[in-house]
This record gives sequence, C-alpha cells and structure tokens, in this order.
Amino acid sequence: MNDQAEALRQMVGINEVNKFAQQEDMRIITVASGKGGVGKSNFSVNLGLAMQVLGQNPIILDADFGLANVEIILGERPKFNLSHLIKGQCHIYDLVTTSKYGLPFISGGSGIKDMNFLPTYQIDKISSQLAELSSLTNMLIIDTGAGINDIVVKFCKLAHEVYIIVTPEPTSITDGYALIKTLIGQFDLDTTIKVIVNKAMSQEEAHEVFHKLYYVTEHFLKRPIQYGGFVPYDEQLFKSVKEQVPVFEYNRQAKSSMAYYQIGRIILGDKSKQTIKKENWVSRFKKIFSH
Repeated sequence: MNDQAEALRQMVGINEVNKFAQQEDMRIITVASGKGGVGKSNFSVNLGLAMQVLGQNPIILDADFGLANVEIILGERPKFNLSHLIKGQCHIYDLVTTSKYGLPFISGGSGIKDMNFLPTYQIDKISSQLAELSSLTNMLIIDTGAGINDIVVKFCKLAHEVYIIVTPEPTSITDGYALIKTLIGQFDLDTTIKVIVNKAMSQEEAHEVFHKLYYVTEHFLKRPIQYGGFVPYDEQLFKSVKEQVPVFEYNRQAKSSMAYYQIGRIILGDKSKQTIKKENWVSRFKKIFSH
C-alpha cells in the first residue's frame, strides 16, 4: 500500500497536482437508495468498471460506514479508511486502494460518520487533501448508505448528479420517493436527480416504474426528475454475486453488464450541465460539512 501511495506521489508530484487542479474538472456522481437490498453498491462498482472501459478513470468513495459493501464486492481489505485521514494517520494517496480489477476506491469506514461532528479546522484539513483527488481521477462515484440520514443528504448536495436506485417492488418505489421528497422538499436540493430502475423484467416495466415516480414528484414537489436507465433482472448477476466477482468482470456479455455500459455511455454523453470544477466542489464540501 505504501509503495502504491509513493508511486502515485511520484506520478503526479505537487506541482503537477496544482497544475491539474487548475485545468481539469472532476465529475461527482452520488448513488443513493430509499431502502437497502436494491443493488445500489453493485450499481456503483459495475458502473465504475464500465466507465474504465469507456476511457474514464473513476474512483469510488464508499460512504456507507455501516456495511462497506464496495470492498466486499471488489474482494479487497484496505489498510486505511477515512478515519485514518481524519486522525492524520495517512495521506489521501494512502487512502486510495486499487482493486484487482484496476478500479480504485476509498473506504469510508467509521470516518464517514465522524465527518458529521468535525470542527471547522479539521474539515479544512480534510478538504485540502480531498482536493488532490482531482489529480487522480476525472470522476468520483460516491456510494452512500441506504435510506435517509445527514450523511446521505450531504453527499447528494455535493454531487453534480444524484442517481436514485429503485426496483419494481412497491416498497422500493415508495422508499425511493420518500428519499426524493426529503432531498427536494426538505433540503431544496438543486442537483439533477436521475432514477435507475434495477432488476426490471423489461424496458417497459422500467419505464412504468419511472413514470410513477415522475408523476408524484412533479405533481406534489413541482420538480421534474430524469430517467437514468435500467438494469435488467439477470441470472448472471446473481451468479457473479455468489462468486464474489462484479458482473462486469464475470461476464461482459451479460444483460446487466451491457446495461451498465449503456448507462455509462449515456452519462458521458450528457452535456446538459458542466461538471463541477475542483475549486467549486471543494468549497462546497467545506460549506456542506461545516454545518
């Protein structure tokens, strides 16, 4: 791990970090869900793998301090998590673990929960290190915990776009709407919200689920949401989970793998909004987590 961190330091160098930060943008995507068990972390990991094939270099931030599903799905045991960064026990480069599939990720650990209670000087210190992520990636995928809590809301407010994962199950649709209602109605989120329908039996079923959410959101909250795509019900995905291999690596020709690839293409082709610049998202990070 230390060798990896040292190699990253040598690769970019402090001058290159500053140069890159001034010139490049980092797209921030937050993935959330109203309830657990809808495939949110699988979506984050497989989207990240698809993005790599599409020429991006994403990093996943596992912002679920309770379950740490990302490292389980990737079959890794990171040496450091965000709590070590908060305590000054490691640098941001030490925090980035590259999985056996080449997909880098950051383990949040208990540090995600701690971020709700940090004094301003520590938020400033962390944000200065997080700013250097812009030298390592052009896309940060934040995998939040299921449900509604302060940390989920804060990472949704930080993002360029928020993807809400739902399934055709009535409880998932209801809980998905509850999350959207909280983000828009209670916290006045102005970030683009997109819905991904997971485990759909067909495109028609996915559209039906989305339109249910679209109708109630527009009718009661007076805010439109967008359709982000769907991932079909796929036996290959369930087999890959049992084998502890992300489906995008398990079988690139699986229906779900091709869906992740297509969703990635749609994301990259969406030019409706500019990605958040490093200076902007870092200042937003300070503002959001200082309250």
